[in-house]
Order: sequence, then C-alpha cells, then structure tokens
Amino acid sequence: MPPRSDDERTEILAFPIDVDVVLQHLHRDMRDDWFEDALQHRDLFSSKTSLREVLYEVLLEGNGRYGASKRNVCDIPKKGLGVRYALETDFYDRFIYQAICSYLIPFYDPLLSHRVLGHRYDKRQRTGKDLFKGRIELWQTFEGVTRTALHNNQALFATDLINYFENITTESIREAFEAMLPKITASGPQKVLIRNSINTLCELMTYWGYSERHGLPQNRDASSFIANVVLNTVDQEMVRLGFDYYRYVDDIRIICDSPRAARHAATLLIGQLRTVGMNINSSKTKILTADSPTSDVDEFFPGSDDRSITIDNMWRSRSRRVIIRSTKYIFQLLQECIDSKQTQSRQFRFAVNRLIRLVDAGIFDVRGEMAEKLKSLLIDSLEDHAVSTDQYCRLLSILELVPTELGRIEQFLCDDERAIHSWQNYHLWLTLARIRFKTQKLVALATQRIQDNVLQPEVAAIFIYLRCVGEVGVLEGFAVSFRSNWPYYHQRNYLLATSDSNREFLKPVIAQLGIKLKGTVNRARSHFVENIPLAERERTPMPKMYDELSPYD
Repeated sequence: MPPRSDDERTEILAFPIDVDVVLQHLHRDMRDDWFEDALQHRDLFSSKTSLREVLYEVLLEGNGRYGASKRNVCDIPKKGLGVRYALETDFYDRFIYQAICSYLIPFYDPLLSHRVLGHRYDKRQRTGKDLFKGRIELWQTFEGVTRTALHNNQALFATDLINYFENITTESIREAFEAMLPKITASGPQKVLIRNSINTLCELMTYWGYSERHGLPQNRDASSFIANVVLNTVDQEMVRLGFDYYRYVDDIRIICDSPRAARHAATLLIGQLRTVGMNINSSKTKILTADSPTSDVDEFFPGSDDRSITIDNMWRSRSRRVIIRSTKYIFQLLQECIDSKQTQSRQFRFAVNRLIRLVDAGIFDVRGEMAEKLKSLLIDSLEDHAVSTDQYCRLLSILELVPTELGRIEQFLCDDERAIHSWQNYHLWLTLARIRFKTQKLVALATQRIQDNVLQPEVAAIFIYLRCVGEVGVLEGFAVSFRSNWPYYHQRNYLLATSDSNREFLKPVIAQLGIKLKGTVNRARSHFVENIPLAERERTPMPKMYDELSPYD
C-alpha cells in the first residue's frame, strides 16, 4: 500500500511523517521497553501539537538538521551470567527513528523474500496500531514449516546469529538501502524523499548506535526492519542457490535432504553472512533429524505447554465460573517456570499476563494461599532471575505486599553482592515507589546511590521513589548537581519528582535544560495520580477480559 498523500502528512524532516501512524505504532512498541517510563509517556503521546513544536525547535537550533541526543548504553542481564547492551534514546529520537521506519517499510518490504517471517509489513493494518503482521502467527508459521523436516525424514540446519544487532554497521545500512532503491516501485520525486530518509537515518545512527560505526538499538521494531533490509542479500542468495531457507529475526533454519547437505548449506551460509559482517552462533547451532535427542529438538521447538492451551480454551468460554477454575493452572505454570528457570519463556509471560487480568477482575485472591506462595517464590528468586525482573515486578505490584515481604525486597536492594544489576534495581525502586514503602534505611540507600554515581540507570527510578515517599528535600539537595549531560530519563524524572519544588531551588536545573525537556512539568502534571508522577495501570473489566488480550498475552 503506498504511503498516504502528502496533504495528510507533516513535513518535519526532508521526508513526509505521518504523526498519527508513528505514534500509534510507537505506543505499542514502547510497552516492553527495557526501562519503563514513570508516566508511560502519556504526557508526550497526548499532545501532537507539543511534539511538533519541540521537533521544529530542535530543527531550528540545528539550522535545519535534527539534533539527536547521544546514546546512553546500559547493561541488561541475560539468562545465566551474560549481559546484553541496551541503547536508550530520548522520546523524540525514538519518534524520529520510528518515523523513518514507518515511511520506508511500505517501499522496501515487498522486495524482501517471503521466506523471511519476522517483522513483515501488514498492508491491511486492520488494527490501525501495528505496521507489522501478527508476530505470534508468523513465529508459529516459522516453527511449523521448519519442523516438517523432522516428520519427512529430512535434516534441519538450525542456528541463530551472534550479536545480531550489534554487528550491523552504518555503512552496511546505507549500502543495503541504496542497492535496493532502483527496484522500488515509486515515482522520481518519491525516490528523492526515500533517499533523504536514508541519509537522515545514517546520519543519526552515529548517535544512536553502539558506537559511531555500528550497532542498532535493541528492542525496537525499527531496528528489526532495518536488519531485514541489511540481510536481504543473504536471504535472496540462499534461496537463489536452491535452499529451503527460512529466517525469523536472527533465527535461521534450512531444510535439507541429509545431514551432509545441511553441513554444505551451513558452509555457504557462513560465507554469505560474512558479506554483511555477521556470523552464526556456534553454541546455538545444530543439525536435527528425526533421530535427534528430544532435548536437542526441544531447544529449537519448545512447543506450547498443554496448560497454556487449556487455560486459553477456558478463557474463550467467557464464563466467569470457568475462568475462575483456570487460576490454579496459571499458578502451576508460574511456579514451574520459576523452578525450572524458564522465566524468559512464552509460557511464563502468558501466565503473568493472565494472572494480572484475574487480579483486575477481582477473581484472584491477593491475600490467599496461592498469592502468599507466589510472592515468596518471586522474592526468593530475584537473584537467580534478574533477567525477568520486569515481569516479576508486574506481579509484585498487584499482589499487595505486606511489610515483611517489602522488608525482604529492601534487604535485597541493600545487599551489594546480590543487587548487582542496575536495570533490576530500577524496576524494584519503581515497585517500592508505587507502594509508597518507606524506611530510613531505604532513603539513606537511595541518597547514597545518587551520590556514588548519578549516571547509574537505577538513579532515574530513585528520583521517582524519593518523591513518592515524601523526600523531596533530599532531591532538592541535588539541584546544584543537575547537568544537561545526564541521560534524558534522569533529567525527565528529576523534573517530575521536583515538580512541586520552589523555583528558587530549581534555578540551577532550569538553566541546564535543553529544548526537549523544557515544559516537561506543565505537560505532565495533568497525568499525575494524586499528585504523584506515576501512571496508574490500565485495567480491563471482566466482560472484556478475553477480547482485550493481545497476541503477546
């Protein structure tokens, strides 16, 4: 589907931007950001006029060039002992990044191989909120098609790519987009705009990448689309060579007649990947056959837990009595995922989302025996499941923690040998902020963390915590230390947390503010809940519980 006509668009940069479409998709894409915004950006999503004004001001300041903020690189724990990087940008940079993707994808997606199943453009856009076809359905297609190799007595070469987003260079982005430009169905003037958007993207990637030369921001739909374009030559060449080849993001699978043929395919794939600066992850590479051990097959085809299917069928009934009966199965699923250290699985996220819906509907007893057991499981396993802290905190926030349980979270945060991930601590501080849990020990710890290293990610959450527990005076003491080179969300949260402070205290802060942060408090204040800068969680009424579920749930 061609982009909308120019009269429906806004000329902010050197190519058209459909503000409504970009914001709609961005709202969905930001739901699972590494660092949850205290107000869920409701103040910024609600004012398109303000958005345009800020962007125009940034352009004026840059003499017509968009002034991107410098990347903020953070460590995010992975399963086991590893860490991955997160590249955090400000809201406006995020908008521009998505705007470039939203503009380019209708032109470029038709040129991609139909064997690429991740982040594909949905021309129909039935929901109006998502540029892409359903992720769950595409993944199921990917799994279903490739699993036929085992049923048909064939061999399946299965692998993923090492450091997928990190290894993509700005040079390879430019080369990939420009190489495909002649094949695009577009008019001459449209191709000028497309080239403008490519130039803008590559200029800005020097600010947004892992370094000036390489690395895409992870956990971004725009990055997945760009990666598809960069890998297009590899995808097309493997298909041209006659391979039964499929890719979903960084997962690649090739159906072959025999293990020997699979090894040959692997050799050719590695050669092709080198042309775009990538390689396979040897530790996650196998050749599977019908005779492969079940453990090897399950590694690549985890399948759906029978209880997930049972629970979903019970919810489909839309009967309150039947849905209530699903509670014990949801609890069992959560318990088993925690015990088996599978909290990054689809089953765990599924169970978390369903339990939250049950609490919202008043079906799950947050003071009952299951709730008590679940809270203990979550708190006791914080150290071993750091990678899932965001999901853990979603549950802890709704389960009405009692003082003894809150005290155990406090003990964890105060233990420097256990609370080693600033990302994990960020989510715990926000959880305590929502509950307004205050001890002098926590206030002292929060103050010390700011003093020790104000640039640590958790400090942005500590600002909100101190405001929520009535320690604004502590925050005001740091006004003279406020700097424009603090990460964007540090600055934003400090402004939100000191929104009621006397302007005299804040003069050093105001003097440091850039265009993107001026007016933050005025825009945000109407979104406070009981004068607290934390967004209230959206709840789903019982009659709509099933209908409102997304494919992610």
